[in-house]
Amino acid sequence: MGWIPTGDRHTCCYCLEYDNTLIIFDAGTGIARFDEPWGREVLKHYDKILLLLSHYHMDHVAGLIYLPFFFKDKAVHIAGPGKSIYGSSVKDILSGLITPPYFGRPLPDFPMDLEFHDLGTGSAAIEGIAIDTILQEHSDPSIGIKIDNSVCYLTDTACNRDTVDFAANCQLLLHETWFDMKDYTAFLQQSKASPDALKPLETHSPVNRVAGAARDASVDSLLLVHLNPRYDENRLTAMAHDARTIFPNSHLAIDGESISSPRIR
Repeated sequence: MGWIPTGDRHTCCYCLEYDNTLIIFDAGTGIARFDEPWGREVLKHYDKILLLLSHYHMDHVAGLIYLPFFFKDKAVHIAGPGKSIYGSSVKDILSGLITPPYFGRPLPDFPMDLEFHDLGTGSAAIEGIAIDTILQEHSDPSIGIKIDNSVCYLTDTACNRDTVDFAANCQLLLHETWFDMKDYTAFLQQSKASPDALKPLETHSPVNRVAGAARDASVDSLLLVHLNPRYDENRLTAMAHDARTIFPNSHLAIDGESISSPRIR
């Protein structure tokens, strides 16, 4: 879920079990799910955590204050857009956010082996894991993240040709889907009177464009993430149906649900 957690969905946090490392995409309130039985079981198997942040809006970083509860005494690497994108390092950005009086314990003093990594655009490697990033269109800079050319995570972004090229042939694409066809059609109608009506599409994505990007990128599966908290489950289900008319292997993200694939290490 985006912006506000609901009764069924927390804000963005997705984990990927990858060799001896647990990779986590974004640190929304969804990190709290690690306190559920499935989450506690997953954490038993990993002493190394790689936390990849797409950007620093609060719905994507609020869960960082939960790290001492779940990751105490583990090796935790936090990476996100750094100096080349924000003009400040990841460590400086997050240390300014998670510190008294905003939180009782400064982030660098968390009880874990903590390392920070700045990501720009292009290719990088952290702890031997191949990471590709792309700069995205959003109200503040966000980055799209790809792991080992297999899993692609794109949230808080408009959908464009760069999306298709970046995600090409991935096994799994997690893509934000903020607007359903009802809202998208309304924007188009309103734009006849005012071009400004299309501005929301400059920072977030409608379901038809997301599904079209998945199709054009020839990915195996599409997971609709960063959903609009204003939509009830009926509206979300209808949105997923609309996605499947364009790209059949489309699914809504469901908290606690796992996906298995032989192509992901």
